[in-house]
Amino acid sequence: MIRRTLALLLVAFSLTGCLGHNALSRKVLRWNLTAAEGPWTREALFVGMWIVPVYLVTYMIDALVINSWEFWSGENPINGRKAVVDIPKAEFEKLGFDAIDVAWVERLDERHANLHVEFENGDKATFDVVRDADHYTISYAGVEFYRGRLRM
Repeated sequence: MIRRTLALLLVAFSLTGCLGHNALSRKVLRWNLTAAEGPWTREALFVGMWIVPVYLVTYMIDALVINSWEFWSGENPINGRKAVVDIPKAEFEKLGFDAIDVAWVERLDERHANLHVEFENGDKATFDVVRDADHYTISYAGVEFYRGRLRM
């Protein structure tokens, strides 16, 4: 009975998680960059940590536990950053963007967010999003270029 309950909880958490910051995995990767001096030593450490499966385990913990925690609580417990919200590409086509590889929203508070966009050619941009009553604005480098109405 206990095993079945734990298995159901694990499945429930893994199915409700979202794309998160993967903070534990990034922390381990950053440690790899500082733990060794030269590129060959770093590469050997990197490959060794895949063989031992340190990276695999940290990615699994991120995907199954930490990102789910981030989704449900609104904050990542490792880096303290706000939850990430994934956005369909079709929504960006309405704004006149094309060739988008991935995009996500990072909520900063109730009224402010950062819109992160990565394009297929490798370019990246971060836009400011501000909500005001039933409207929102998207701006880049202080220049407002889109104003939308919230659907409630």
